[in-house]
Amino acid sequence: MCVLLSSPSQAEIAADYLQGYARAVLDLQFPGRNIEVAAAHDDGRLVLIDNGCMSDEENDTVETAIVATKRFAQIEWQPSPQCAPETAGLPAEIRPATAVGAAATAPEPASTETALEALPVDELFKPLIADPRQPQFSIKYHRYDTRDDFDAASVSFGDYFGFASGLFGEYGVSQVGLQGAVFAVFNLDSESFDLVNADYWLGIPLSARFGPYSFLTRIYHQSSHLGDEYLIGNPDIARINLSYEDWETLMSYEWKQWRFYGGGGVILNSEPNLDPLHLQAGMEYRRPAAFRDWQFVGAVDLQADQEQDWQGSGSYQAGFAIDGPAGREVRFMLEHYRGFSPNGQFYNERLRYTGLGVYFDL
Repeated sequence: MCVLLSSPSQAEIAADYLQGYARAVLDLQFPGRNIEVAAAHDDGRLVLIDNGCMSDEENDTVETAIVATKRFAQIEWQPSPQCAPETAGLPAEIRPATAVGAAATAPEPASTETALEALPVDELFKPLIADPRQPQFSIKYHRYDTRDDFDAASVSFGDYFGFASGLFGEYGVSQVGLQGAVFAVFNLDSESFDLVNADYWLGIPLSARFGPYSFLTRIYHQSSHLGDEYLIGNPDIARINLSYEDWETLMSYEWKQWRFYGGGGVILNSEPNLDPLHLQAGMEYRRPAAFRDWQFVGAVDLQADQEQDWQGSGSYQAGFAIDGPAGREVRFMLEHYRGFSPNGQFYNERLRYTGLGVYFDL
């Protein structure tokens, strides 16, 4: 009985989770702003204390970012003892010295230093929605237009696991982790749904975030394998033992409902010998509550490789997404691809497909 009485209630657990979630959003998007999370309620109310004495316009920016997560619908601000009530909403340059941190009249702001955190949950560099080789869980139906037209089922099994996260002073956060995935394509027109190609992918990413900017650099390995039944049914296919290690770097910028990213990489080692350089760019758009709890999602991913003489490939997606209280998301997307095949063994063949995909971001 004593154990039961001393155990936290479900409401307390939910409040602690929401408080921690709000704290993580503030640390990621507004590092160094010195905003305290006073309380979080399961009815959508979040209470904040502005110990940085920001202007009303700056507070509005914070509110917009937090409401966009759809975890909170109402933001309440409590007065801070570090800011005089009559000057709390004024810009710093016109605030009296006695109201903005003079040592004799106001306590020093709390330090924004954060210790190294083991096994973080959040991924600093958000997954790229339209990238055909994004490590994630997905099930897709495509109509392939290539050397042989056929109906294809594409599946991927992948995820990100964070090892450690730390803080770059007051300027942002960094994280190191592990990514792994398997990408497989099946021929639905064959008698036994033959496995056509499977790519195995493993990478070590280092990511960082500075407000709306996020960065990712990683070294990864990919190896590609044709299915046995596909080889038996297509004896004229020349098997390629495709395997390579690549180092790439990407930068992302988020502005309101938009996200823009770009970068490139270099192949460090490959079999067969591939031209090393490649580029990638894209943009994403999300419109919250486009249809009740569903948000509209659109994305474009463009890639070009030196191996294909810089002839570009494009991946295009549009659809709707819904997420749960723990930040997990399910997306239902219409998609179209045109360019060189992302399926390893066929990297030098042109491919066009159109279809439907269901994605699970854990």
